Amino acid sequence: MMDLTVEIVPIDGVAFLIIFFFLELHTPTTPLLAGLRAIDWLGSLAVVGGTVMFLIGLEYGGESYLWSSPTVICLIVFGIVTWGIFILIQWKVSRYPVMPLWLFTQRSTLAAYGTVLIHGAIYTSGSFFLPLYFQAVLGETPLKSGILLFPNVIAVSIVSAVTGVFIRKTGLCLPPIWFGTTVLVLGTGLYINLPSHRSLVKVILYQLVAGMGIGPNFQAPIIALQSHIRPSDIATATASIAFCRNLASSISVVIGGVIIQNRLQSNILEIQHLLSPKSLEALQGVSAGASVHIIQALPPDEKQPVLDAYTKSLSTMWIFYTALAAIGFIVSLLLQKKKLNKEHEVTKTGLDAQERARKERLQMEKEAKSSRNKAV
Repeated sequence: MMDLTVEIVPIDGVAFLIIFFFLELHTPTTPLLAGLRAIDWLGSLAVVGGTVMFLIGLEYGGESYLWSSPTVICLIVFGIVTWGIFILIQWKVSRYPVMPLWLFTQRSTLAAYGTVLIHGAIYTSGSFFLPLYFQAVLGETPLKSGILLFPNVIAVSIVSAVTGVFIRKTGLCLPPIWFGTTVLVLGTGLYINLPSHRSLVKVILYQLVAGMGIGPNFQAPIIALQSHIRPSDIATATASIAFCRNLASSISVVIGGVIIQNRLQSNILEIQHLLSPKSLEALQGVSAGASVHIIQALPPDEKQPVLDAYTKSLSTMWIFYTALAAIGFIVSLLLQKKKLNKEHEVTKTGLDAQERARKERLQMEKEAKSSRNKAV
């Protein structure tokens, strides 16, 4: 982890310098106290608290506690209830909500958020669980597992760049989204077939296909979302979509880990007659990640059945993500076609602009409600 941090810091430093010297933002200065008062503290606390409770409940379930235990049930239920409270806060309380509900009132904007949520969940699953497969099943070192991720990284980078050029030239953002979601179903489905033995052909080929499905949807859904909202709302919508992506990534890692953990314990019990009491005791109750070194230290006659059990557990997890990718494809079809406008428009920002936009939105809602009442 330290070596990785040392490598990333210079890149972040260059990015900071580029942004500092070349990024132009027409943003008025906001007084510190006014800016602090404008933050949606209550909504932020609610969504963070609900997410933490929900994730801890999933993490504990089937590992530290039984799924039917009061601890797990209370954490999951109260996490969901807190999310409900968060929605009420955004709807009725917050003056400048962290995630305005009006962003989810149109079919296309809702589909864009759904596409980003599912894309974030699946992209994170590959980045997190493929190294686990390389180390636990193939017995690779952490450094070698990082190198084996190169096919995915290269495919994602190239396809993402080509997507940007395509959108720039054509003004169309929906074809890349549909292409990406379609290929992502295929690529994620191929991971189900990853073997319990070393097969570089499959490891490289499957990652290339999955990377081609992941690449287009880093930016294309954001552009699709921005094309369906007013320029003054772009900052809020983009921040909300980034929050959704991060939330999906966090939940995805926990859910994937829960699936592996529960299936692994079940699969180990099926082969317990092939294991010595010492090996069985070492493998039971240990998390999937922590069992990597245990598996590699097993005797040869016990190691292969355990590797098969581990691979089968990972396959079950990939089945879940394949189904999720298929849902993402269906959701992406709900996006409506709209050609992008190439004319640049300077948008005013700051608290004053937000307040004017808020009043305009309230007035529009009032007029729409009055029209409905007259029609009735």
